[in-house]
Amino acid sequence: MRKILALIILISFFAVNSLMAASKSHSESHSNDKDIKTEHLVEATLLFDEIYDIDISEGHYRVSVEILMSWEGETEKFLNKFGDTIIHGPKMEKFMEQIWYPEFFVANAENPRVTHYKTLDVIGKKYELFERFEADLSIDGDMKGYPFGTLDLFMDIAAYSGNVSKMIFKPKEVLIGHHDAHHRVIKGNWVEKKKYLEEEKRTSLNHGGKEKFSYLITHVNVAHNPSTAIGKILFPLFTIIVISIMVNYINISYAQRLTSQITLLLIIPALKFALEKDIPTTSYVNFTDGLFILSSALVFSGVLITAYANNVRSTSNAVKIKKVERLGKIVIPALTVIFLIILIFSTIA
Repeated sequence: MRKILALIILISFFAVNSLMAASKSHSESHSNDKDIKTEHLVEATLLFDEIYDIDISEGHYRVSVEILMSWEGETEKFLNKFGDTIIHGPKMEKFMEQIWYPEFFVANAENPRVTHYKTLDVIGKKYELFERFEADLSIDGDMKGYPFGTLDLFMDIAAYSGNVSKMIFKPKEVLIGHHDAHHRVIKGNWVEKKKYLEEEKRTSLNHGGKEKFSYLITHVNVAHNPSTAIGKILFPLFTIIVISIMVNYINISYAQRLTSQITLLLIIPALKFALEKDIPTTSYVNFTDGLFILSSALVFSGVLITAYANNVRSTSNAVKIKKVERLGKIVIPALTVIFLIILIFSTIA
């Protein structure tokens, strides 16, 4: 009993030690961030007007975005010249040549962003630079549990008008659509699950490759609409699997069983062809791919077993007939369940 108690105390000691070490490293990383001095702390708010053309196969999506950046500066120049007005176009560009302002590029954009318009304003002692733009973004299209699981639609906004000693993004908020807009922002068969905004400091080849620049990163996690996935993909496939198994329990001839299994075998590729636009083509096997493979293997096994059973029946060998019946009624269904569990744990869990 004493040995067990000592072992528990020892394990607890190591666990507490590791937690304290992790907490210390976490606090140190945060203190390091706080120790960084910067000339301009740029508060940033992003709003997605449109998120569309989400393509897991190609690993990209498209967005229309509004970004508002706010920072402290010598606003007297602006107020003396323009007063309480918002400027844009050539007037804004000419004025911005006289002041410092944050410049950025979208790091994971497949092409340079297309800017619709920019405006500059002053609120109190802060400049507010607004921009609306659209971009084609690349993503990690890793969704092994498709149609289940979530997909991270991220956007990396990288500052380049100064390293972290010059400017750091301060994330404020990420929004999905305007509160008074009545259109759907995320297009297609996707629903928003979570969204957040964060800032990271990354090295760049710029400035000798050693200095860090501030990155503003948006994350919009989306999931496939589960009702559509169940109705279009899961229900038809599970129906094929159940029918293929139940055929062996129905009191019909082997010839009829064989016809039924062959019919099911032909239905599977037809179903996959019909769902071609809904199922992404990926380099890995996702849950939907696994279900198609499993159902095809099950039905094909049913065809082979039924054909063999039909030949055995002609020999009138009762022992062999019983073995074949057991194979079709017990072994194949059991293996199907086992492989289904493995598929669920390897792709979804």
